[in-house]
Amino acid sequence: MMINVPYFDGAAITLNTEVDGIAHVLDAFLTLDSTHRLTDSRHVFAYYQDYRSGADWLDAIMAVPDHAQDIWKHVTPGPVYLEQGRRDDTSWYVVMEAECDWDVEHGLMMVWRNGTTLCKVGGYDSHLTNVNAFGDPALQNVVYAAVERQFVTFADKAAAD
Repeated sequence: MMINVPYFDGAAITLNTEVDGIAHVLDAFLTLDSTHRLTDSRHVFAYYQDYRSGADWLDAIMAVPDHAQDIWKHVTPGPVYLEQGRRDDTSWYVVMEAECDWDVEHGLMMVWRNGTTLCKVGGYDSHLTNVNAFGDPALQNVVYAAVERQFVTFADKAAAD
């Protein structure tokens, strides 16, 4: 099934999940628009910067974005699916597998808790949260868990201070 996603300017994206009983999660996600995407740019840009810091060859094949919002020129939205949290996590998550120019092997995984709160950005690893991925409750507020510490991003900017 194809859906139009306002977050990506109405791009038609494949939905790979039956939404019976959880349509409210998808509906919540579909209220997000391009202004939300631009606000979220800092997380995706941090992923790019972190990757770039270890890939000296990248500048030869990809122009360096002038601003965080320019990172979206290098992202192609992919399929979306909904998944329930694991173990004692009762939240539902909207997961997008996107392609990105800087990491063609792992791509870009974006995860929204309950369809509205971006809670994880990074290469595709099938984990819904950074707490789940690393088994570390201290990562509760981390959206992008970087290799290089200066690129770590938080859901709440104040948490970074």
